[in-house]
Amino acid sequence: MRYFHRRASAVLAVTAAFQLGPVAAEFDMALHGPYAYYESSPILPRPWAGQFATWFPNSAGVLTNVSTGVCNLTLVDYRAALRAPRGSAEARTLLSICNRHEACVYAQLPPSVTLNYQGASILLGLAPVILSTLGPTLAELALLSARRPLLSLLVSLGAPVCWVTRAFEFHDPRDAVRGGRLVVGRKSTRVAVLISATQYVLAAAAAGNVFSTMVETGRRTTLAWACTTAFAPLLWSTLAVLVNIVAAASGLVIKRASKREEGQPSPLWKTVYRAVASETTICANREVDYGGKTGEEVPMLAMFLFVAAGCMSFFFFLFGTAVFSGLQFVSFIDAFKRILVRLIVSTIVCRLILVVELAGLRRTSVVTTK
Repeated sequence: MRYFHRRASAVLAVTAAFQLGPVAAEFDMALHGPYAYYESSPILPRPWAGQFATWFPNSAGVLTNVSTGVCNLTLVDYRAALRAPRGSAEARTLLSICNRHEACVYAQLPPSVTLNYQGASILLGLAPVILSTLGPTLAELALLSARRPLLSLLVSLGAPVCWVTRAFEFHDPRDAVRGGRLVVGRKSTRVAVLISATQYVLAAAAAGNVFSTMVETGRRTTLAWACTTAFAPLLWSTLAVLVNIVAAASGLVIKRASKREEGQPSPLWKTVYRAVASETTICANREVDYGGKTGEEVPMLAMFLFVAAGCMSFFFFLFGTAVFSGLQFVSFIDAFKRILVRLIVSTIVCRLILVVELAGLRRTSVVTTK
């Protein structure tokens, strides 16, 4: 009998808490005072409409009940500020309301749920480290970018995290070809076309998977240090293109310098023409690719660009850690299954594409002694 009395009291207590939601929200307003005003930047986009409306499936039920129940007052104010014209007094309270609503939701969650979210934050904070062990190196991207720039661009979008090198350290991209043992032989025209088309499809699918994952993550979560910055995960994934461009420029400078030393002048327009013409040709079916001389001097511009790409990769790595570790309202299961696993799959696919291309370059590369 005592068990049933305790069970009934607990149910009544939970019911009363949800019925007194507006009272609790008004008490929160009286406790913290009016919303603060912030000057919003006209450059940064506003939060997507799905924020606080859609959640990851594993905790969608409890978050929806709390957000629309106990914390309904701040939710209504948030949506009103979101619809207000940019620059208006109401719109300038958006960040303050977002932080208040986020705190209100967290205050109503059981300790077991919040601990689950904290564990997910730790796992996601390690995501750049995990992905970097599977992703390409800057030297490999530079090598592929100088020969198949479009494929390299898709690979960098599908595997946004590179293996981070030591600061101000240079690695000759040609060493990735000289040191490996895996070699892919020349293929027939039909097989080569099939391989090339498959590479583009897989790389584009991997890039699309990363894009959709980051958009979904931005819509279903908030950032602990920037509540209204819903585009931060997508921004992180697209910044990889900048690293790829700088690394590609380094590889292109080294390639042109090597050809000049062999008495094969290669003007810029001709290099671009050849790159476009051979874009769809797998590296294993290319003509002989000069791999340079062992121990030859590397142009200073190429070294500077490579070091710059390495520094950019480090800050990109740091930004990714800050973004992923700051994601809120993500359970451990959702973080692993709906974010991390999807990013790992895309990274592995792009890594395999890169491995095949590097193995093809080893067949066509010619390395001479100095």
